[in-house]
Amino acid sequence: MKPDQPPRISGDVRRGRPSDPGKHDAILDNARRMFTRLGFDRTSMDELAQHAGVSKATIYNHFDSKEALFDATFERLLQALPPPAELIGGPQGELSERLHAIGCALYRLATSPLMVDIQRMLILAHDTRSSGERSFWQQSIAPYQHAFSELLRAQAGGDQLAIDDFERATSQFFSLAASEPFIRLLMGDSGEPEKATAHVDAAVRAFLRAYAGRGRD
Repeated sequence: MKPDQPPRISGDVRRGRPSDPGKHDAILDNARRMFTRLGFDRTSMDELAQHAGVSKATIYNHFDSKEALFDATFERLLQALPPPAELIGGPQGELSERLHAIGCALYRLATSPLMVDIQRMLILAHDTRSSGERSFWQQSIAPYQHAFSELLRAQAGGDQLAIDDFERATSQFFSLAASEPFIRLLMGDSGEPEKATAHVDAAVRAFLRAYAGRGRD
């Protein structure tokens, strides 16, 4: 697995004649809603079939098992994450501007329904064959941290940043920009989105003060 790509988990989708794409999407869309709200054990395949507008047999025509459906639903969420190069690359320009753009992107992602649903599926996972291998951090955050760490390494080659531990500096930037908003959202507090820019501005200023290089003295 490449470090800058979200990993994939293979669900046992049935092979054979092509599945009806509309029914396939309806099953996965409703599986996401039910798995993230109820978890694996409390999600009823009969109720899922009713919500998706298909028969229970149709679900099993698309997926070998409930575990395979859970895996495919989770994989679909991971595939919806923006590529690390897109989120971390950002616009070129002054370092502070690049960090602000990245910080805003991290804030938006951390407070998105997508990221919350990924976390909920991991928390509510059944002990399937692959659930024990899942880590929210490794599945969803680590690829972005790797890309940001590489950006810092490139920037530290000049005089703007003085960093000895790039992984620690990366962790600190992510914490400053996005950790609290994400935790608050998970705990049912949507926070104040209108203050996102001010939040990121403060995070970038604190980060640059902590790691100012000779060019910023």
